[in-house]
Amino acid sequence: MNRTATLMVAAAVLALGALPSASAQPANWPERPVRIVVPFVAGAMGDMVARLVAEGVRAELGQPLVVDNRPGATGNIGARHVEQAPPDGYTLLMAASNNLVINQFLFKNLGFDPLKRFEPVTILVNVPSVIYSAGRVPARSLQEFTAWARTQPGKVNYGSPGSGSTPHLSAEAINRALNLGMQHVPYKGASQAVAALLAGEVQFYLGGAGVGAAHVKEGKLRALAVSNPTRLEVMPDVPTFAEVGLSAVNASNWWAVAAPAGTPRAITARLQTAFCKALGEPDAKARLVQFGNVAICNTPAEMARQLAEEAAYWQKTLPGMGVSMD
Repeated sequence: MNRTATLMVAAAVLALGALPSASAQPANWPERPVRIVVPFVAGAMGDMVARLVAEGVRAELGQPLVVDNRPGATGNIGARHVEQAPPDGYTLLMAASNNLVINQFLFKNLGFDPLKRFEPVTILVNVPSVIYSAGRVPARSLQEFTAWARTQPGKVNYGSPGSGSTPHLSAEAINRALNLGMQHVPYKGASQAVAALLAGEVQFYLGGAGVGAAHVKEGKLRALAVSNPTRLEVMPDVPTFAEVGLSAVNASNWWAVAAPAGTPRAITARLQTAFCKALGEPDAKARLVQFGNVAICNTPAEMARQLAEEAAYWQKTLPGMGVSMD
């Protein structure tokens, strides 16, 4: 190789070395507020968790965390908005499990593969599901509810915060597992569904501890089982799914942070640190207990593995449930 060619190769190598790698973080990131899209209505659990950690994330990053609610289509509108955003760390998704692992099997024309189009940051919290029954139902345990429901064919209803939502699908799985014969009644959000349960329009509802704990204390609702591996601090007398024979049903929801595909790994790692530090603050931890949530804060790699496992579960489970959103 002559001297000119050698110099050209050396220049090319230096040029390649100057290009940003997939794991590189811009030197001054973040230079402006970071926006986190919640694909559900304000006041829903994901919105509450996002706002709970917003101040702590701001303190860690030095820029505000702006919560942007974009509800609709079982979370698909907000998720698609983030999926199409630049992968620069300034637009994030506060995703529920249906956004990242379920909807791709519910909607034939979702338009994107969430496992490929998002970079995992962290699963912030798990939201164990509680089986609630209306206080006027003559049953004080899941076993008694099961016996009662089977004597009321076609007359027992279960509510959900919307068709295709995780509470809907998990409740339907329980309905089939226990042969309850309940009819599904979808509502627009958890607050409407709980109101319907209190009014007696439906007799069964699956939701987080935060939406029903106060009503249970007042005797207006009964809590029959919780999907967490251990009993919840806010409901110590409520048995787990394993204790009542429902260990095979995946009924937990979770809230996670994800970024558009291609976001540098250094940015997702820094975001994971910021969110998890914020969630570890004493006030945040205390409020999580009140919500009935369990902090997770896993790494991006751990989150990716969990998404793959849960996607496989729902891909296998959903066809037998006869639920489709198309």
